[in-house]
Amino acid sequence: MPLLACGLLRARASYKWYVVLEVDPAIANREAATLETVEVLNTRLNHLGVIGFRVSVAGASKEGRIRIDLPEVADRERFKNFITARGSLQLVHVVSGPSPSPVQTYNSEDEAKSTIKTAQDRKVLPYALDPLASGGNKLRFVVVEFPPIVDGRDVRTASAVPSYGSTKGDYQIVFTLKPAAADKFGAWTASNINQYIGVVLNDEVKSIAYIKSQIFDTGEITGNFTKASAEDLAHILMSGPLPAAVKILEESRSDAAE
Repeated sequence: MPLLACGLLRARASYKWYVVLEVDPAIANREAATLETVEVLNTRLNHLGVIGFRVSVAGASKEGRIRIDLPEVADRERFKNFITARGSLQLVHVVSGPSPSPVQTYNSEDEAKSTIKTAQDRKVLPYALDPLASGGNKLRFVVVEFPPIVDGRDVRTASAVPSYGSTKGDYQIVFTLKPAAADKFGAWTASNINQYIGVVLNDEVKSIAYIKSQIFDTGEITGNFTKASAEDLAHILMSGPLPAAVKILEESRSDAAE
């Protein structure tokens, strides 16, 4: 199902629907975060190929409200998920013994936290195991080092591709890094052969692998994505992460042309 109706491909069509978002009130410097969110959403919708939309601050920028006007949307729920997704990607070092030992995971968040001696450079994140993996508990926890090696602002390209070897029609996202980030990532991987690295999306570890050899600019995100969800995530990563969480305050039809 297409995310956007064909009407969005007409230049400057009449607005038929709008959404009002609120930027997280707890974020530091909410005014700056609101202005940056407007920029990211403009880029995000342009990557999606939308024509005839408008993203604007609603009221004073310090109030953290943003309005998006659109001609029409074929799948509104998918669209709302698209515009509110943080899109926060991070590549992190997973604290574990090196391969060939299996990656260190924990049954609970408290168990993982008990291994941390200092909170400054490590945190606990959930890690959802493959649903086909053996054992009853599919959710585990891992300890990772922060700050990340590279993050979503370092992404140069991202695209959705069929998962290699999948028999269920799953998709994954392949991404490349900007030159400076690729150099940084290459130096880190060269110094950490057999160490484990995690791909973190919105504070959840999506996949973990060990470093077999030096890697420069290419990575993958797996996680049983559908074609639609993988394509949406690729567009989101290409536009960069939102600086803060947003939520929908209001949505309505607006049939009058503006």
